[in-house]
Amino acid sequence: MKKPSKNLLKMSIALGLLAMVLSACGGNKDEKSSASPSASPSASPSASAPASESPSASAPPSASSAAGVPAGYKLFEDAANGTTIIYPEDWTAQANVGGALAAIVSPKESDSDKFQDNVTFIMQDLGGQEVTLEQYMDLSRQQLQAVITDMKVDTDEAVTLDSGVEAHNLIYTGKQGEFELKWQQIISIVNGNAIVATYVAEVGSFDKFQETAQEIIGSWTVYLK
Repeated sequence: MKKPSKNLLKMSIALGLLAMVLSACGGNKDEKSSASPSASPSASPSASAPASESPSASAPPSASSAAGVPAGYKLFEDAANGTTIIYPEDWTAQANVGGALAAIVSPKESDSDKFQDNVTFIMQDLGGQEVTLEQYMDLSRQQLQAVITDMKVDTDEAVTLDSGVEAHNLIYTGKQGEFELKWQQIISIVNGNAIVATYVAEVGSFDKFQETAQEIIGSWTVYLK
């Protein structure tokens, strides 16, 4: 088994930095963002991925795909990267946020709500390196500890998704600026790509939106060209 290279260490930093970006995303919602923006073709490479709590391989997104969106939901569609996400109509989709393919941001609960819970999606090309999920998680934990203040891990477990793909479920709390936050990340390695879906919320509202966040994550579909 090959040891992770220095390049992988640099790549894993992206996961840690993403956790920081997620925090900023919650408090700085771009009202000018459209409901279904198109991401830049360079936002992230296309990849196949697992179903259920992680993206699923499917047909190419097209204009007709909106027909399958339930009432009360909207479609984020990025044809350039071959991906679609279904989300509640009162949430907002933002493309190409901090290296993430997309961020789906919850509505403000009140005028005093400074942090908007959000779900982000990232596909990270591992550059042809033979990296196992265990190796990727080891490096990711190190990086997260470095960028999340007072990080405490609640759940750190290997899981098998409904598709049969091996993944990892990581739930942790910590501080980012003035916020006490809680994250859940579903991470897998598929066809040389790290597939990461992340939900972040203030600790007190994590449970309130977790089911919706998991529903959004479960709708993520990626088309492998």
